[in-house]
Amino acid sequence: MIDIVIDIIKTLVAWIILNKISINLIGLIVRGLLWSPPSIDTPNVALQEYVDKTLQSDRKANFIMTLVPIILAGVYFFVLYRYWNIGLVIAGGLFMVLYLPDLLWEIKTGEKATQRNPPIFSVSTMCNMLFFLSIILVWYSIM
Repeated sequence: MIDIVIDIIKTLVAWIILNKISINLIGLIVRGLLWSPPSIDTPNVALQEYVDKTLQSDRKANFIMTLVPIILAGVYFFVLYRYWNIGLVIAGGLFMVLYLPDLLWEIKTGEKATQRNPPIFSVSTMCNMLFFLSIILVWYSIM
């Protein structure tokens, strides 16, 4: 009996950790890929040159800040596969894919999806259901 309780606790902890890492990685990658520099028009020529120079450095910084999470995602999947199994790699990728509709809606509207302010499309609802059912995949991958 105590073994089952320990297995359930291990599964919940692993599910939460995979959840948080996957969602943060996909959030950094997608926000970096969808970033566009603001267009700022100034009446002063010298000020416009400074703004253009700053925007150029922002583009470089965005490229690096997008490339680093992509590399980290590759390392994340490699570590999951190397030290555990393909089931946890699938679960980590599933978390990333299932979070995309909410993430894209959040980027589009600028508001976080909550119960009071949900996205109004069925894909998000289906993804949320699969998101919570993915605990079964984590259970079988760990056991």
